[in-house]
Parts: sequence; structure tokens; C-alpha cells
Amino acid sequence: LGPSEKMGRLGAYSSLWATLLVLACSVGGLPSTENAGAAPSGARRHPANVYDKMGFGQIRRMAQEQAEEPGHAHMFNGFRLAGDFLHLSSFVFLLIQFRTAQSCSGISLKSQELYLLVFLARYLDIFFNFISLYNTIMKLLFISATMYVIYMMRVELKDPTKEPNGTKISAVICGCSLLLALLYNDHNPYGPMWRKFVELSWTFSIYLEAVAIVPQMEVLNRVKVVKNLTANYLFALGAYRVFYLLNYGYRFMVDPMFSSREVIIKAMGAVVQSALYVRFFMMYLESKQKTGVNADVVMNLKGIV
Repeated sequence: LGPSEKMGRLGAYSSLWATLLVLACSVGGLPSTENAGAAPSGARRHPANVYDKMGFGQIRRMAQEQAEEPGHAHMFNGFRLAGDFLHLSSFVFLLIQFRTAQSCSGISLKSQELYLLVFLARYLDIFFNFISLYNTIMKLLFISATMYVIYMMRVELKDPTKEPNGTKISAVICGCSLLLALLYNDHNPYGPMWRKFVELSWTFSIYLEAVAIVPQMEVLNRVKVVKNLTANYLFALGAYRVFYLLNYGYRFMVDPMFSSREVIIKAMGAVVQSALYVRFFMMYLESKQKTGVNADVVMNLKGIV
């Protein structure tokens, strides 16, 4: 095996074992629901007028108090942790591909820039809404890793894949996501303007992430073979959203503070994004079954979008 194949196999095995370990731990120790009934079953994520006259410091203290409540542990269930590890592994696959091949061929720069916009819009609360050290580290990792990927594509490798319709597709995606966020969101209409902006940005990021992969799928439509590590990157990225969809379903059933509107917004985004990967998942598994786990993935000439 060459260096690329060895690193790809190491990354795949590491991701698989990490995911299985998280799931095994969660099955044996998922948070108990006995104390989750402290809040009424119809409680919203943000009780009415709670944040109306609160400053950043008060919001931070409230978040820290909530993080100590038993019901808050439902946020960090096995499905979410597995999704997070898969998301991180997707960055590992991508960066290994860049380093070993010294090329970013087959990767959409527009999709990476959209993902950076997703994380920047979603994590505006990173400085005043502390939930846990794990949560904060993950936010910083996703932002920094995406920025580093874009830096490598634009500065170090300097051979981004040609995307003739990339700018137009990105503009349409951003515009539609913003419009949908304005029409259907989960913000408190009576809260301060800064809070409305943060929650509107969060909703925008959910909708945008659901379709940020479209420029990447457009790139895949023009190729016949996808490199092994690139295919592993896309598979891990899609699998992460599937586990997050399971996470939303689990939290909706056991977490009384998970509002119905919030779960609808998150579930819609996860369902749309997972659906975009279905065709790729099928081709990925079929190709790996025929040619082996370390082989490149042969694409269907009809494309995947």
C-alpha cells in the first residue's frame, strides 16, 4: 500500500472505532429521563421574555446554571457525539488528501466557503453562551479547520477545481437560506435586537448547511472517479448529518426544553442534507464492495444531484 492508502485506512479505522466506542458508551449510560420532568413538557427552549433585558454576562451565567441541570445532559447523547467524531474525521480525510496528493482537485472551494459562513453564523454566541468545554472546543475546531482548508486551497495548493456555476449557485443558496430564516425561525419576538440577530443567524446557518454541499455535488457530477480519501471525506460528512438527525429525534423525545419549532428547523435541515447524500452513499458502498475499501470510487455517469 502507498502512503495515501495507508493513511486512508488508518483514518477510516480510527473513525469507525471512535464512533463505535461513543455508541457503546451511550447505550450503557445514556442520561436518565427521571429528572427531565422538572420543566413542563411544553416548555420552549427560551421561556417567554427571559432574555428581554438581560446582558451578555447574565446570559452566560444562566447558561452555566442550565448546564449543571440533569436534563441538559441530553444534549450530549451518543448520537451527537458519534456525529461530532464523524464530522472531525471528515476534516482528517480531507487534510490527508491535500497533504499526500498536494492537490485539492475534486473539492469544491465554494462549498468550503459556505461551510465557513455556516459556522461563523451559528457560533456567534461562543463568547457569551458557555454550555461546556467540549461544546466550545468543537465550535473552535470546526471554524479553524474550515479556515485552514480554505487557506490550503487558495494559498498553498493554488489549484482549486473549476466551478463555472459556483458563484451563481452560492448566491442563490445564501439568498434562499436567508429568506427562509426570515420566514420561519425560533427567535423570541419580544427579546432585545441583539438576541434576535443571534437567533436569526443560527436559523440561517441551519438552512444554509442543509444545502452547502450542492456546489460539491455539482463538481462530482463532472468526474468519473473520486479519490479514495475524498470519497471517505464526503461519506463521513454525510454520515455526520444522519447521526445528528437521530440526535434530534432522541432529544425531542426525552428533553422537555427542546421546543417543537426548534426540532422542526433542525430536522428539516438534516433531512434535506441527508437526502442529498443518498445517491452518493449508494455509489460509495457499491464501489467499495466491488473494488475494495482502499480503492477510488467510480461515479455513475448520470451524476448524483
